[in-house]
Amino acid sequence: MPTPRPSLTGALLATAGLALLVWQVRLVGLDQIGSGFRAVGWQGFAAILALSLFRFAARSLAWITLIGHPVPLRSATAATISGDALGNLSFLSLLVSEPAKALYITRHAPTAAAFAALTAENFFYSVSVACVILGGTITLLARFVLPDALRAAVWFSMAVMLSVLAVAAWVAYRRPALSARIRTWLVRTSGGRLDRWLTKAQDVESQTYLALSSSPWRLGVVLACETAFHVASIAEAWLTVWMLTGSSTFVNAFLLDTVNRFINVVFRAVPMRVGVDEFTTSGFAEMLGLGSAAGLTMALVRKARLLVWAGVGLALVGRRAMSR
Repeated sequence: MPTPRPSLTGALLATAGLALLVWQVRLVGLDQIGSGFRAVGWQGFAAILALSLFRFAARSLAWITLIGHPVPLRSATAATISGDALGNLSFLSLLVSEPAKALYITRHAPTAAAFAALTAENFFYSVSVACVILGGTITLLARFVLPDALRAAVWFSMAVMLSVLAVAAWVAYRRPALSARIRTWLVRTSGGRLDRWLTKAQDVESQTYLALSSSPWRLGVVLACETAFHVASIAEAWLTVWMLTGSSTFVNAFLLDTVNRFINVVFRAVPMRVGVDEFTTSGFAEMLGLGSAAGLTMALVRKARLLVWAGVGLALVGRRAMSR
């Protein structure tokens, strides 16, 4: 019975994350967290939501640029919000969010083409994230004297990100026919029962490589969108720190955003990164001299923003289901 295992895994991850979150909140104190939320206020939180909406739109524009079909940006942004909501609330993450996005816009583009373009966009996004994390780790090593254990972890992170970039460059250059090789092996072992699905996977892979080889103008738009996404994310970190502490610097905002990117990559299976985000951001903010209370409140504000968009995404999914 394979079905209970994912549920048990998700329950264990969620329980561990909640325990870590409760411990952090008790360590800092509700009074300081409440003061931080009052410092942000409704207007500040609205600005954070606006920046996050811009980031949704930026990645959505990159996606529809690669599709090759006329998809309205509004529909693509709604698909991105709804897909991310499903992914953030589930430990299956990308296995849920990305197919949901492609299915959301079936009235505008074929599902296979939408999913292939989405895979290509995720490729460019992953490269951009690796570049951000690499830049953040280099900045961290250059500006701070780190404990030996943390320094070793930073060097390991740099090695992993360099490996990601190397693999991405190899895939973009060689375009290996992975689906065809897997298909050959599985057809022999399964007796052809999976041939139909493997053929579809091979078609999606071909369309993904086709999207990766789009015109220079399209690729320029995609790169500009990915850059705008990270600029807005750093701006959100800068604004949040400024509202919480009364001052902020680009370096601190960049490093805090780098930590957030790293958490999203490593702990993607943890629903909404509960507990992990708060623990890591709190400790890192303390190292930067901002105080653990500011770091924890920053992570909780980010969690509140995630919850708002999760609610919007679930409402969009419900509305689409009812319309069908």
